Amino acid sequence: MREQDERSGVVEEHTVDLGAALLQIATPLEEHAEDAALAAVRQALTMQESLDPLKLAQLTDSLLTKCASLAVGIETIPAGRRPVRGQGALRDWAQLRDDGPGNGPLGNWSYARQLAVVLRSMVTALREHRAAEKSCGPYVGRRDLPPLKPTAP
Repeated sequence: MREQDERSGVVEEHTVDLGAALLQIATPLEEHAEDAALAAVRQALTMQESLDPLKLAQLTDSLLTKCASLAVGIETIPAGRRPVRGQGALRDWAQLRDDGPGNGPLGNWSYARQLAVVLRSMVTALREHRAAEKSCGPYVGRRDLPPLKPTAP
């Protein structure tokens, strides 16, 4: 941010660290998206075989959109710190995305349910990662002694 003193004409530059503020905003937004994804999962896993084809198509579209969105979140986690469940969810998501729904009378119904299972795994992986990140704090400094490593749960 640049400010100019009206009397002296001197321009001063100030920097603002938005990292902490963005994290405070991002986490509730992520949790809201995850809650919406879990609502779609519940709807898909409790649906009956006789669901209206239009409603099934809308639900499938919603599941596909949410899977694509959460997959990006999982992919941003460094591979070494990515939960195993997240790696499996990405693998299953890629397979479902490539294969599409199967043929037969229950193909679309089964596809929506499979997407829901993958989406649930994605949400769980993201929440596990977030919980693990919160529990590991920075090193604690001690005067005249080496730093203490935080204890992991």
